[in-house]
Formats: sequence, structure tokens, C-alpha cells
Amino acid sequence: MRLAMLGWEFPPFISGGLGVHCYELTRRLAERGHQIDFFMPVSGKNVTSPHPSIRLIEVSPTVLSPYLTFTKKGKLANYGEGLLKAVEVYNALAAKMVAEENAKNPYSLVHAHDWLTAPGAQAAARLSRLPHVQTFHSTEFDRTSTPWDAIVRIERQAASDADLLIAVSKRTQDQLVSHLGANTGKIRVVYNGVDAGRYVSNGKPAMAIQTDGKPIVLFLGRLTEQKGPVQFLHAAKKVLEKRPDTLFFIAGTGELMPLLINLSIELGLTEHVRFLGFLPDDDQRRIYSIANVYVMPSTSEPFGITALEAMASGTPIIISKTSGVGEVVKSALKVDFWDIQGMAGKILAVLQYSSLRNSMTGMAPEDLRKLTWEKCAQETEAVYSEAVQKHHK
Repeated sequence: MRLAMLGWEFPPFISGGLGVHCYELTRRLAERGHQIDFFMPVSGKNVTSPHPSIRLIEVSPTVLSPYLTFTKKGKLANYGEGLLKAVEVYNALAAKMVAEENAKNPYSLVHAHDWLTAPGAQAAARLSRLPHVQTFHSTEFDRTSTPWDAIVRIERQAASDADLLIAVSKRTQDQLVSHLGANTGKIRVVYNGVDAGRYVSNGKPAMAIQTDGKPIVLFLGRLTEQKGPVQFLHAAKKVLEKRPDTLFFIAGTGELMPLLINLSIELGLTEHVRFLGFLPDDDQRRIYSIANVYVMPSTSEPFGITALEAMASGTPIIISKTSGVGEVVKSALKVDFWDIQGMAGKILAVLQYSSLRNSMTGMAPEDLRKLTWEKCAQETEAVYSEAVQKHHK
């Protein structure tokens, strides 16, 4: 197939799992013989195609990243103003460019990722009379406790207009139905994957980390309400009452950084918590490999690719029960994100009992074998075939 795919980010222009998914999916689809034009904002980064059959087409300039918390006036101090306007400009230009490219060399279908690119895909599909597949990596109800009506409207329209919808978990599928009014019959669940081979240690340190042999508990993700870093710090306080030698690493950036630094001071954790900021891929792999346990305490997590990355690094994982990845992994300990005592108890258990750690890491390879990007691409390819058939009936 020849595919027009619309995405908001592509490595190294990424802020989370969306960019990882787009990179890995397009690469695997290209390896399966498909041709892909990937339409994305002008990033200002050195973005290069991972395969000769993938053409990256930059549409309009933006410095705005996806999945950020912002006010209903569309203002965000770190990234400027007018998120909705930037999205509107991108989608209008992307729709026009897809139609122009389709006129020269027809596409088989249009595939969009999340709300940021949904309007452009809808318009392009209408202009060119193409099948339309929409992937939901999250919904506005995941990203914030006060959903923005304008974004919810975009998501509802996307759920209504697309020929078929891809949800990254059953949890996301349920949200599409209950919150966005999607038709259950046109939703297909396709789980994310991991390239496990990338996380096998090669013995070469990518960053200098002084731990003095102390156990490390790792949080890696955007510092937003959704990801649960506040709960992580409160659990750290409980753990340190029993294991005062423990270090807690927080990797990532986000609007909660000042609050978390202040909270760590208030809780008396400054000697035990290290804020690492944004880590490039090599350093992420290094930090996974030296951590004794990885904690993903998200309040609402559609999937959670970082959990798979930690597992692939040989690190035991503790995840919140409100995560999509929990539907498909058996080697994780699961806890309610609000259960600080329970979270601390599970961290302590992993640190204390080698038999538990060995059991968790021993089960992980079987989980990972079922969650590959090749499988994700194969199942996405099946959705494409179904969408084309449905559209042309």
C-alpha cells in the first residue's frame, strides 16, 4: 500500500510514546513493503527517514509538543501561546498537501495519530475520497482532570468520521465508547511493542551516575499530573522510613518540576531524590539498566511503553492498575495509583526479596515476545486492509 500518515512528532522531535510509536510503526510497515509519506510539523531538528520507503514531509513550523498541560486560553509558558491555532494551521496545510500528493500518485488510505492530526486526516480523506484510519494513543480524559471542550470535540469528530479506529489498549477502547461516543464495532485494539534488543546492555556507560551501591528506584516520564510523580514522591517518603539507603531518580521534564522540587524539600527527601531532567535515548537505556525497580504510577495511562523498555532492560516494574500495558503483561506488580502505602510496600518487597525480583525478570521475556513492533505493524496492516474494503463497499 501507499500510505499518507499524519503525525505530530518523529524522533528526535519527540516528547513521549507517540513519537516512538510513529517511528517504529512506519519502519516496520516499510520493511513489509509499504510506502509511507509521513506528514509532520517543521521541527527544526535533524529528522531523518529510517527507511528508503518512508518520506518525511514537514508541513508547518511549530515548537509545540503534544500531551502538554495548558490553560483553556491556549497559553503555555514553556511553549508559547496558541496551541489550537498551531494545530489548525498544520492540519489545513497537511490536508492540502496530502490531496496534492494523492493527485500525483494516489494513496491507499490516510492514517492519523491522536487529536493533533485528526482534522487534517478527515479533510484529506474527504478531498481525495480515501479510507481513513484514526489511532487514539490517548484521549483528553487521560491527559487532564479538566478536559478541554475544544479538544474533546475534535476527538469526538475523529471517532465519528474515521472508517476504523485503532486503540492502543482495551482501556482506551472503553474511553472511546464511553467518553467520545465511538461505535464499538469499528474499534480495533492494537497494542504497542518494544524493540527489546535495543535495551540489552553493551557494557558501555552512557552517563556518569554516582550511586555508592545504593538501591535505585526509577520514575521516567513527563512530569505531569497524569504520570503520577507526586504519588511517587510520597511513596518514596514511606520507603525511606524502612530503607533509608534508597535513591529515587526522576527522569523527565514537565510543568510539575517546580512543584516536585519543592515537595521533595518539604518531605525531607533532598538527599535521596535526584532530578535528571530530559534524557536522550542512550542515557535512558543506561538508567533503566542500573535501576533496581521501575515505577509507573500513572493516574491514567493508555498504554505505557516505558514499562516495556524497563522490562527489556532486565528491571522489575511496578505499574498502576490504570494502565493499558497491565492488560498484557504478567511479570509486573500492579497497584492503585492513589495507594501510597501499597506502592511503597511493593517497592520495598522488590528491593528486599531476590526471589521476587528473579521471578519478575524471569517472566518478562515471555511478555516481551508477545509485544513486538513487528506484531503491531502486522495488526495495523490488517486494519488498513479492512478499512479499504469497508470504504469501497
